[in-house]
Amino acid sequence: MPQTSSLTPSQIDEFERNGIVRLAGLLSDEIVRPAREVVLRQLAKIGLWRDGAWRLDALPRPNWPDHGLKTSKVIGNRHEQLEALIADPALCAVVDALLGGRAYAVRGAYKRPQVLFTLPNAQTWSLPDGWHTDSPRLASNSSAGVQLFTFLERVDPQGGGTVVIGGSHRLINEGRHIRPRDLVARLRKDEAFHQMISAKVADSSLPATTVHEMPLQVLELTGSPGDAWLMDLRVLHASAPNASGRPRVMLTHRFEREDVLHEVAQAWGWR
Repeated sequence: MPQTSSLTPSQIDEFERNGIVRLAGLLSDEIVRPAREVVLRQLAKIGLWRDGAWRLDALPRPNWPDHGLKTSKVIGNRHEQLEALIADPALCAVVDALLGGRAYAVRGAYKRPQVLFTLPNAQTWSLPDGWHTDSPRLASNSSAGVQLFTFLERVDPQGGGTVVIGGSHRLINEGRHIRPRDLVARLRKDEAFHQMISAKVADSSLPATTVHEMPLQVLELTGSPGDAWLMDLRVLHASAPNASGRPRVMLTHRFEREDVLHEVAQAWGWR
């Protein structure tokens, strides 16, 4: 992977080792603010945002795993302000660096960025159970691309931020296609992996283990508007409870490598 001015060698090393890297302040306020405002305008229509503050009494409090509303219906994703965010030159430079200069499809199978929204829905925080990947393992052992997670509102620990298993992109790359559900089913049979994802979290520390000689670490994606996490599409991740007093408002998008799109389709069994 070539070094560029957009990433330091240590950041590239972190991405290769963990399959994910955090870049504080990657996106400017000029690009994030309009995206945030268009989302809040949609939420204001149902009374959830008013006079510059959250009005959580506008909706019944959900219980985990209910997120509280259907973002596709209430917020939607056909907003030019959201599209502008994923076209930001600073972000595109990082994606280009992480993919080693390989061409990627900004609008592949996932054509538009997606807002991730979770109302407060838990009294106490716990590890979720819905671990998955958004891409199958490929026979070439290649990654299908990278995924962006960024923030339109501050997300604190235990505030509903997506959780990931750092290092999991290096597991079970066996030179054949493996669909996500089969991958997860195999990993659940590993005692160390099972103990890690079943661990009780008593404080701010998150569990770690070693599986197939690969170090794994559960990470919680937290940050402020402008911060970004970039993740290898092979990394296991899951939605998490929101035990804070404010909604989780994030945005995600997948940048898929053009040179492996045909292989991804084969792995899914698409024609």
